[in-house]
Amino acid sequence: MPLLRDSDNGWYLREEAGGLILGPYEYGAPVCYVDGPSDDSEYELFQEDLERIEDHIESAMFRVPAFGEVGVKKVYNGAIAYTPDGNPIIGPAPGLKNFWLSEGHSFGVTAAGGAGWQLAEWIVEGEPTIDMTGVDPRRYGNYATESYLIEKNEEAYANVFTIHYPDEEREGARPLRTAPCYDRMKALGAVFGAKFGWERPNWFAPEGVPQEDHWSFRRSNWFEHIGNEVKNTTENVGLLDMSAFAKCRISGAGAEAFLDNLIANRIPKKVGRVNLCHALAESGGVHSEFTIIRENDQSFYLVSAGALQAVDHDWLKKHMPEDGSVQFSNITNAVGVLVVAGPKSRQLMERVCPRGDFSNEAFPWLSSKWVDVGRAPTLAARVNYVGELGWELHHPIEYQNHIFDALMAAGEDLGIKPFGIRAMDAMRMEKSYRMVGTELSIEYAAFESHLERFVIPNKGSFIGRDKLVEWQQKGFANSLVTLEIKDVDDADVIGGNPIYHDGKMVGRATSGNYGFRVGKSLAMAMVPPSLDAEGTEFEVDILGKRFAAVVIAESPFDPNNERLRA
Repeated sequence: MPLLRDSDNGWYLREEAGGLILGPYEYGAPVCYVDGPSDDSEYELFQEDLERIEDHIESAMFRVPAFGEVGVKKVYNGAIAYTPDGNPIIGPAPGLKNFWLSEGHSFGVTAAGGAGWQLAEWIVEGEPTIDMTGVDPRRYGNYATESYLIEKNEEAYANVFTIHYPDEEREGARPLRTAPCYDRMKALGAVFGAKFGWERPNWFAPEGVPQEDHWSFRRSNWFEHIGNEVKNTTENVGLLDMSAFAKCRISGAGAEAFLDNLIANRIPKKVGRVNLCHALAESGGVHSEFTIIRENDQSFYLVSAGALQAVDHDWLKKHMPEDGSVQFSNITNAVGVLVVAGPKSRQLMERVCPRGDFSNEAFPWLSSKWVDVGRAPTLAARVNYVGELGWELHHPIEYQNHIFDALMAAGEDLGIKPFGIRAMDAMRMEKSYRMVGTELSIEYAAFESHLERFVIPNKGSFIGRDKLVEWQQKGFANSLVTLEIKDVDDADVIGGNPIYHDGKMVGRATSGNYGFRVGKSLAMAMVPPSLDAEGTEFEVDILGKRFAAVVIAESPFDPNNERLRA
């Protein structure tokens, strides 16, 4: 007999030893063993409670009438392992040397072969073959308290049989970590998402529009509004809260040598210089991405993705020398970040920092300096992820609302408006900016992701260099390209979409979005190097329908970075 799954009613039914077994997933099932099972626990079950799952049983009887005729032989009511997102925990424990975890396997033996295979490789070789970010224990931080785990685990169990959307944001245990400007953003219409416990504005609902998501596989209720956020940022000036960035300081007499060995780019040599740097895995793939600012001869400020804070910081600490020559300080919670971007951002900065010189000559692209925004000390870095003139404003977090208010007041006649993560992602796609976990991964050689500007094999020895060169000599299987998707009307690539050439599947999309500034549906994808030339035609599967796609030049918006360097 076939295995049946009824997602609407939350159960599965399959043949079992000549009978039928029903597996119901109820909403509101309580957590158990919060403090762990007792030492003598083994196979015990809880008291039967068929009334609690009566609706599931009746639904199964309706769907499979024979199930209602055979009678109940045995009820199994016991514990099942869960995690806040329903995925298992497989990999290294943060902060501990050679301590490994494999737990939270709610689907039991189903994952045994793959989990054992990758964990064994990770232990023996130092890294797995497959990007394991989705199950890495370090996807959580110390915000995952006992009360958080109780609420999120119950939520994960309740959502096993619900439909999951690519823009889904679950509400359990939220809000938890909020930047000081959270209430100000909310008053301006912010609809929030969560990353690593932090609340981040995903998009902004205009006045009269409900501040709520309507998740979809297609362009959702926020599509028009993020288009307007992009338009305003392109024409005027936008404000983005990126306080969830992971931030740390690497300092000490050995700091420069340590970082030089850890990353594949050259270390910033001049105080205030900003470099984009990648830490490679031993295999030559990409493990982490950092923005590094030199503070002085022995101190560097590192910024990386907020969702990967524990992964990135654990990587740094586990590679640090043990002689005390390098110190690590996690300053994530102490430093807020507001981003101003758009053609009028220079005017805005000159208004809030009247003693600062923000001209190209005095404040070039990829440089930083300390300024006073209003009365608040701020490290302004001329860099952003959207491809417009702008600055990241890093500041002691206690000054954030003062800075926020100063920017909004000074920018009122410049058209300043906030924008969210979804608008940022749409703009980064138009610049072909890579992202860790999509275009950048241990599964792809750094040169398959075309990081030639940032990976310098001849700078000297660094982690992953030799394996990358060896990989290059053997030949690459992939090449990252930017695609324009034709004739799309209501859905865009989300990543993972299969790519076809002459009817044969040859690659996959890494991410996608609609490019509002260029008026095109865009994607980035890994394809064979023999097919990466501009003009090469493909087909991309979106929701079961194939759409024509063509390779276009990188950075379809402002390819010469004239706006960024304006």
